[in-house]
Amino acid sequence: MRRITLALAVASLCWAAAPTNAETNAALAGDAETRKLTWQKSDTSVTLLNNGHVVWQHVHDRKTGKPTMSIHLLDGTELTRPWPFPADYPRNDHVWHKGLWWSWKAINGINFWEEHQEGTDPTAVATKLSDDGSARIEMTVSYHLPDAPPLATEKRIIEVSAPDRAGSYTITWQAEFAPGGDKPVVFNRNGYGGLAIRFAADFAGEPPKEPNAWTFIKSAEQAADGAKKPAGNRWMAYAGKAPNGQAACIAMFDHPDNPRYPTQWAVRTQYPYLNPPFTASKEDYTLQPGRKLKLRYGILIHAGPADAEALEKAWKSFAAKQ
Repeated sequence: MRRITLALAVASLCWAAAPTNAETNAALAGDAETRKLTWQKSDTSVTLLNNGHVVWQHVHDRKTGKPTMSIHLLDGTELTRPWPFPADYPRNDHVWHKGLWWSWKAINGINFWEEHQEGTDPTAVATKLSDDGSARIEMTVSYHLPDAPPLATEKRIIEVSAPDRAGSYTITWQAEFAPGGDKPVVFNRNGYGGLAIRFAADFAGEPPKEPNAWTFIKSAEQAADGAKKPAGNRWMAYAGKAPNGQAACIAMFDHPDNPRYPTQWAVRTQYPYLNPPFTASKEDYTLQPGRKLKLRYGILIHAGPADAEALEKAWKSFAAKQ
């Protein structure tokens, strides 16, 4: 696989720059004369477009519950599973898998993961959109039973960088959780839950039988200092070729400041899915009143081939950002 180089950028919204290979994605991304980035915004969503094609979209509609993002290449090729997905979509399992989204598995023993569980509401959303295609989304999320006060609240900040010359961009996902009242809140132990991504159905396959099938790449295992759990990985990625023939990669990074770092990843190949579950430990996580749980993750949408060495460099750039 062709090796690429990722360098630390000084821009505040971008912690990993694009490959230096100018030929990569030339037809996809277009030059300054052909690329046209525009915004589409409503009360419930914000969408970045390139020449009318969706690059990414964030949906924060209280009627549909959990906020979600769809991730695309600059020509509109969708890398995540569409939501809601069409009735004839190749894989219609796990209807609560919504592209890129956050959902705890259980809080105080109450299931917040599956689709039937309501009560994950964006209660306030503010967006800052820039002409270069970068964005900052701030929101408050409430976790509650129907018609009940919140068990927990979240302050979420999502920063998306401007697409670079090759069409790559980054997402920094920050979340700060607090009890909803004056009692402790318990995030129950589970092998999945938290930040998750469901990839497009076209990417599932069985390499090497299918030469364009996507495969998972992971960092070297790393021991967790003092945590009651086995060693984990700093990052994982899913890489291959999109239906348009374009090599691409989506990587997710765990930040070293996160409690319980590094995580044990939940991975599914039969339905392509990736998740760094904070709750993958031997015990619940109890958050006392007046305390906060802060978590940070990174997502790299790379328009081009990738390998472990380049992804490790990208993780180091992300980890250096405080």
